[in-house]
Amino acid sequence: MIKDRATWNKQTSECKEQLLRELHARLPLGFTFLKMERFERFGLELETGIFMYEGCEFVYVPGDRVTLGWQEWAIGPDEKTKGEFERGLDDLNQETVALVQVLREQMSPVREAHIDPMLIERQTRPVAWYEVELADLDPGDDSDVLEAIEQLSTSNYDSYEQHQSFRLDKEDGLIRIWLFADSPSQQAWARDKLPDGFDVLTEEEWEYVYGGGCRTLFPWGDSFDYRMKVRHFGELEQNGQGELPVNARPFDLEKTGGMGLQFLGDPYKQELTVSSGGIVRGKGGDGGVLICGGMGVTWGYLPVATYYRDPYEEELEWEDRAEYLYYRRVVRL
Repeated sequence: MIKDRATWNKQTSECKEQLLRELHARLPLGFTFLKMERFERFGLELETGIFMYEGCEFVYVPGDRVTLGWQEWAIGPDEKTKGEFERGLDDLNQETVALVQVLREQMSPVREAHIDPMLIERQTRPVAWYEVELADLDPGDDSDVLEAIEQLSTSNYDSYEQHQSFRLDKEDGLIRIWLFADSPSQQAWARDKLPDGFDVLTEEEWEYVYGGGCRTLFPWGDSFDYRMKVRHFGELEQNGQGELPVNARPFDLEKTGGMGLQFLGDPYKQELTVSSGGIVRGKGGDGGVLICGGMGVTWGYLPVATYYRDPYEEELEWEDRAEYLYYRRVVRL
């Protein structure tokens, strides 16, 4: 099997498909090859294959030898991004000249990493929340949930959550019901949720599939893109893009990436990564700390930077972190 991305990209579509079909004997039972597809986003592109496993799509991602981590600007931010970052330094009681240092302290260090090829689940799923139907609820045991559903259905709110108990999301008039499943540790959770042959991404693997080895702060560059529509802020310039009405346009950071994966694109959420040594890190968010702190969209969305590390996550126990953690299953090849 071809293990590096450059060699993989040079192959014809027919050769790639043949190689992927030959993987079948090495995969856990239940995988079937679905189709070939080409992806492109933020200058990262990949033609690869999609597999199905129990109704979920997995994408084949070739490995690579890449430089990861951040310590300085590759291009430098535009004036608006620079100004927003510098204004935020006042709230952090930092000098303007310390901007690069402040950012560097919140990023993973620059290092070389060898990434092996993998099959990666395209979408994430909650670590601690599981969805149930209305018919699954018991009128006696779940009376608080049923009462909240009735109140939400007639309100102008889109969601309601009772801490580590239940969560309701209203979408197009329908209410999705999520219950919280506690677990004592990441290891206990993994034993329950990950079948034999499956794992979750390491931090290095996540940074690779998210940014492809980019040297900029964000996957798209060193400047924040104020043309985007993002959660908690909506349309940043209120001008819309394309043919869709402004309100109907999807959130930009939740679109499929250049390796065929969909990411959370929401600083309130984090994707679970676990190192070979058992170090647990959340990537792509900070639990909404910077947004809740009133830091605005530029600082608030700093946690979606490719190499961001939440500086406070080690202060939390697994039970406290699990409620905003998401994961995707991977099969290493």
